[in-house]
Amino acid sequence: MKAIVIGIGVAIIAIYFSPLFKSKVNIGNIFGIIVGAFIITVSVFFEKIVYLFSFTLGKIIICFAATVISIFFIAFFITLIKIISNSRLSAIDENIVIILGCRVKGKRPSKALYSRCLSASKFLKANPNAKAILSGGQGKDEQISEAECMYRIMTALGTDESRLIKEEKSTSTYENLLFSKEFTDTNRIAIATSEYHIYRAKLIAKELGFSASAIPAKSIPVLRVSYFTREVFGVWYLKIKKTLG
Repeated sequence: MKAIVIGIGVAIIAIYFSPLFKSKVNIGNIFGIIVGAFIITVSVFFEKIVYLFSFTLGKIIICFAATVISIFFIAFFITLIKIISNSRLSAIDENIVIILGCRVKGKRPSKALYSRCLSASKFLKANPNAKAILSGGQGKDEQISEAECMYRIMTALGTDESRLIKEEKSTSTYENLLFSKEFTDTNRIAIATSEYHIYRAKLIAKELGFSASAIPAKSIPVLRVSYFTREVFGVWYLKIKKTLG
């Protein structure tokens, strides 16, 4: 039994460590690796933990720790379920699509950015009256703005340039949506972004007065688990920040 549990811990570490070969480390990777290491540690020292439980002080410490961990993971999985349930297509016939920017490597789009544009392009083809706001500024390591990169992708995919609006000042999801308000007089929009990012983007959109639906873009499978995990902490940060004002 101990070997099985240790194997589970090792598998979790492998799942969260493997994306590091394709992307930078983030809180999702770190969290997953810590969880895997914790499972292995508890398994290895299980007998000693049981022994400590025979003492009153040890029992109090272990029960307190178990309670805190249980509450944490209940909150974690409730948030994760919300993120997953909001990651599906919900846009129908919205006339404004806001495509959220993502990293540009020099002048080349990241796979995530291309995927967002591809999903938005399909929606625009199905809704000929819709226009897209391409939202993303230029980072220090980017030779062109994310909006310009999206413009090149969208026109290459067959979208008429008259349907594309570039917003080139934003540097965050909040700014993506805030600055995009300058280009539309409607609060009914569709957001095109990576599927794991939809829920947090919709929360920000709601805060800014938008009624937002989703045009999800598929992320790279090997990165998906760590990115969905990372989003849990992103949502928590957003809600804590809003609560604290």
